[in-house]
Amino acid sequence: MPYLASPCCAASLKMAELGQFPRTESMDIQSGSLECLACKGRYPIVDGVPILVLESADSKVLKTRDSFAYEWSRYPGSLPEDQGVFLEETQLPAGEFKGKLVLDAGCGMGRYSVVALSLGAEVVALDLSESLRRLAAVAPDYPKLHVVQGDLLRPPFKKFLFDIAYSQGVLHHTADTRKAFKAVSALVKPGGYLSVWVYGKAGKFSEFSTNPLREDRGWVKRRRRLAWLVVALRHWVSDLVRFFTTRLPLRLTYALCWPLAALGAVPLLRYLTFSVHADFKVRVIENFDWISPPFQHHHTKEELGAWFEAAGFTPLKVLPHGLVPKPGLLGRRHG
Repeated sequence: MPYLASPCCAASLKMAELGQFPRTESMDIQSGSLECLACKGRYPIVDGVPILVLESADSKVLKTRDSFAYEWSRYPGSLPEDQGVFLEETQLPAGEFKGKLVLDAGCGMGRYSVVALSLGAEVVALDLSESLRRLAAVAPDYPKLHVVQGDLLRPPFKKFLFDIAYSQGVLHHTADTRKAFKAVSALVKPGGYLSVWVYGKAGKFSEFSTNPLREDRGWVKRRRRLAWLVVALRHWVSDLVRFFTTRLPLRLTYALCWPLAALGAVPLLRYLTFSVHADFKVRVIENFDWISPPFQHHHTKEELGAWFEAAGFTPLKVLPHGLVPKPGLLGRRHG
């Protein structure tokens, strides 16, 4: 596991106790523990997954973690559109992944990790929640897949390691989006690519009016100011709803997402919900994703662009979106 580093002090790790060996040619260790060479802290390996997480007493961190574990354990699984969505959102051509070491920063149950693997990448999949157990369960089928449990604010990897790192709709669910971005971006090697999208907001009209839109959003282009007001109203409704739902038990919040998913099929009203996906079960999960986790931050493309440049990346592409802003950038680290 030469790519790992201790989350407590970023020092190297060594095997402290060796358990059973695995079943694949990759020779990943199935059980045992790792020890930090600097502070002697120990981290277990369970079912092939190194658990490199520092304990937290922050109730918001714990509920956000548990919310995503609850969510991804109920997600239908891989969907037919996964590869198309992945390539659209990373803004990289399919051929760019072949032979590359890739970080899936916030992998959830691993739907996009599997896509990257299918494109020829070697993938390190990182997530804080237990949702990655679904991915770990199929890891024996993928010798080039490495599943690690860890925190995006303290990613347990050596700097300048990855050819490509992507984080699709995850960084805004940490305690500090900017800090998480900085930590993940530091892992990309010179000349490597970083692709990120985060939740957007109405922001200033002068910024909203220059947001790139998908070709099928002609009415938004023609009525930018109305769209801006609708997005601001939607955000206000969202904040009001989340004031209550982030304080509810997960099961109750999940139950509330069923009527929201039903509204998601109603013209006009559906834009006041948080998912318009064609699949009802996916709408349930995407509504839960929005109203359940305590951490949810919103940013503009201008903020994200400034972060890329400050981290030493040249922004290459900006992600087009629909009515609701979805700031997304592809950048390349200066060589």
